[in-house]
Amino acid sequence: MKEISKISPQFSVVVPLYNKRPYIRRAVQSVLSQSLSDLELIVVDDGSVDGGSGALADVDDERLRLIWQANAGVGAARNRGVADAQAEWVAFLDADDFWLPEHLAEIAAIIARFPESGLVATGYEEVLNPGDHVMFPVSGSSIRKVDYFKEASRRIGIVHTSSVAIRRIAMMEYGGFGKFKVGEDLECWARLALHYPVAVSDRVTSAYVRGTGGAMEQLQVSQRKSSASGRTYSLEGISPSVGMLCRALENAPSLKANRSITAYINSRVYSCIYSELYCGDVEEARRFVGLLIEPLSPKIAIIVAALSLPPSWVRRGLALLRVSKKAVEAAAKFTVPNRSRQAR
Repeated sequence: MKEISKISPQFSVVVPLYNKRPYIRRAVQSVLSQSLSDLELIVVDDGSVDGGSGALADVDDERLRLIWQANAGVGAARNRGVADAQAEWVAFLDADDFWLPEHLAEIAAIIARFPESGLVATGYEEVLNPGDHVMFPVSGSSIRKVDYFKEASRRIGIVHTSSVAIRRIAMMEYGGFGKFKVGEDLECWARLALHYPVAVSDRVTSAYVRGTGGAMEQLQVSQRKSSASGRTYSLEGISPSVGMLCRALENAPSLKANRSITAYINSRVYSCIYSELYCGDVEEARRFVGLLIEPLSPKIAIIVAALSLPPSWVRRGLALLRVSKKAVEAAAKFTVPNRSRQAR
């Protein structure tokens, strides 16, 4: 690999790599094939033991830089890349995901429209099989400024790591990714959103690939195996982003008037309630209800009211909902032509 140019590029791209040899070359090629080519690509090998960085040995592009460090976690790997970045804006891409050729051009368009932003992101598409040939939905560019907490309370994935870019100075000022097993990205976005505007585009330019053994998938496998006896029912323990916001509310009580923040916190508590109800554990769901913050959304208020009924009634209602859902799904399969997941 050649020595990188001393002139600062328009974008720095940071790719953390840990045991993703089958996918890293695709990720790297998707960056180097961008229509906006004024970039540097920093791949941080976070102590991989599968020879992942070796898959890039024959990539002859002066924009590519490879950094190796002892295993410290994905957040630390991203922080190392940000620290070494030369551009004003840093875009992130996970080693098992990839971009469409217009991704950075769309990021640049968002920044041009809202230059005061500290965090911007495009749309993304989930891919269920790593080897699938993906047909992305064709859509125009719809760029807008968003109330991050309000939007994320409705859909937590409004911003995804492989579709986001951050202003480097903002990251350096308010801290990088925290040392969390999962949720370090959402905590970082929420922290930046407290201090900077957020802007997004609905145009899909990034692929989030499932089924590659990522941190969230490993967590979902192990989460239900752990017993409820070790749980702590506190807002700070819900997630890193909620814990950070709770501390922010303590330090700046005026933030309590921001209903978007309380809606975000309640949405995370609701996820815990929903998860327990999905597993049929009414008692556990009720314990989380006490963590909700007023005012409640109509949907959450209905759930809270339902949980005040006798547990046997709640379980019976859940059983009826499951039967109804299965009936609807069966009817849909019978009446709607079969479509592949990739073509949606």
